[in-house]
Amino acid sequence: MRDKDLYAQILGIESPWQVTEVELNSSGGEVIVHVKPKASSTHCCPTCGKESSGYDSRTRRWRHLDTCQYKTILVAEVPRVTCKEHGVVTVSVPWAEPGSGFTVLFEALVIDWLKEASISAVSRLMNLSWNAIDGIMQRAVERGLSRREVHSVTQIGVDETAFKKRHDYVTVVSDQEEGTVLFVGDDRKKATLKSWV
Repeated sequence: MRDKDLYAQILGIESPWQVTEVELNSSGGEVIVHVKPKASSTHCCPTCGKESSGYDSRTRRWRHLDTCQYKTILVAEVPRVTCKEHGVVTVSVPWAEPGSGFTVLFEALVIDWLKEASISAVSRLMNLSWNAIDGIMQRAVERGLSRREVHSVTQIGVDETAFKKRHDYVTVVSDQEEGTVLFVGDDRKKATLKSWV
């Protein structure tokens, strides 16, 4: 099996995308996988899903799961299209969320590590900044909130808690029947609770 075919399978790259080159930068400790859409492919607006004409492309980079001891970087020429309704927009890629510099699989690994260790420990282990980990956590929270089903709540619990024995408080509102958190707000004031309602 050739390296391009191997990485296409490892990364789950499917048509209209294709792996065009795999380069080993041993001095930098990286494997760089180049991906492009096929020349004949058409693209859709990521907002409305309508097929749109091509505008140009931009080179983007994402960190993927490591290959052996090498950091794996995915580099792609991502097309931009002209949508009649939304203007010039960048098409979505199947391996990452918009605005993220990491693949979905890499972010999933970081979230799994965060369940077991502190942010600083994960930062050292994955060689990431605190801000990068915070961005991954924020996207995970947004995904979770978007999947949460809305139902009527008959009993709520309101509590306050402090972070690390300091006087930085948060207010937590939970559904007592389901045992789920409905809201977390900064501070422990009336205004905090009102912001939930």
